[in-house]
Amino acid sequence: MREPAPGTRVDVISRATGSSLRQGGRIGGLDLARAVAFLGMLAAHVGDDGTRGSDSDGWWWLWIAHGRPSALFAVLAGVSIGIMTARGPSLAHTRVKVATRGVVLIVAGAVVASLGTPVYVILANLGVMMLLMLPTLTWRTPWLWTAAVVVLVGGGLVLPTVQEWTASSWLGTAPMLDRLWWHHYPALVWVGYLLVGLAISRMDLRSKATRLDLTRGGLALGVGAAMLGIGFGGTTPWPPAGATFGWGPAWASMEAHSYSPVELVSNAGLAIATIAVCLWLSDATGRWLEPLRALGAMAFTAYVLHVFVIAFVGEEIVYEPSNVTLVVMAVILAAAAWGWRLRFPQGPLEALMTHASNAAADKVTTRP
Repeated sequence: MREPAPGTRVDVISRATGSSLRQGGRIGGLDLARAVAFLGMLAAHVGDDGTRGSDSDGWWWLWIAHGRPSALFAVLAGVSIGIMTARGPSLAHTRVKVATRGVVLIVAGAVVASLGTPVYVILANLGVMMLLMLPTLTWRTPWLWTAAVVVLVGGGLVLPTVQEWTASSWLGTAPMLDRLWWHHYPALVWVGYLLVGLAISRMDLRSKATRLDLTRGGLALGVGAAMLGIGFGGTTPWPPAGATFGWGPAWASMEAHSYSPVELVSNAGLAIATIAVCLWLSDATGRWLEPLRALGAMAFTAYVLHVFVIAFVGEEIVYEPSNVTLVVMAVILAAAAWGWRLRFPQGPLEALMTHASNAAADKVTTRP
């Protein structure tokens, strides 16, 4: 496909009828969705669903916090790339910004992972995914949807073979390169979520009709894929409660982080629906959800901070989880984010990332 010259403005968003992403300012519903994603990952790490530790009386419904929130986080990263593309002065400028943010996430991920917590840190993998997205910024929307399907379905099918092959070679341990097929958040497959997010960003997210279409389509995709997996005997993501599942093929598994085509597609659909609901809910509630929107606007800072808390307290906070701890951490982080945002426009790590990416893009694209 033909690509514009490096110094020209990218009008990919204008191809989507009625898109409003060119308008400045934050979109509250997206921040709310980021808060949902972060709180879901927090629940997966320190929440008690009755399957970890000595307590079997946890909140069983927290099974939904495993796998799905991190997928939502990745889809939202794709939406953010779309916003940067729509508002950037040129294609080259946007690409440098996206690349710089990817590098910042890789460095931050390495630092946080070095704490040695039981948490599988997504940041470095997400940074690699952002680098993989650089060639796609000018792709037309149908190409993005098609590529997302190919990557999520085809990638989910071949991933076990790739992981087995790389495990017996130096590729399995090569720094950062191993993030492409890592056993958690493999970038080669998870980049499909960012493709979904970039495609969503081409739509008019302020339109009620768009939100309704996203809700219906996302639920149909998420629930439909899950029912397909269950129909073929795939492992379910919730406690079986006496039911017999898991006898089906690997591609039909709905188990969290199985990275089967069914799980990947279902997670993508649920993420789409969640974003649409959050867009509607944010507008409908006015200032009532401002603490959560503030938390979502500072999701990068909150994510890093919660891993530092886990490192400070000790791994028992993960292996002997408590929902009291979950609620207390969620409330404190939301209140702290709200207070910070009342005084500052961005969280500390968000401000650092913005400054670094803007400075790099300005320097590279203004060279004589």
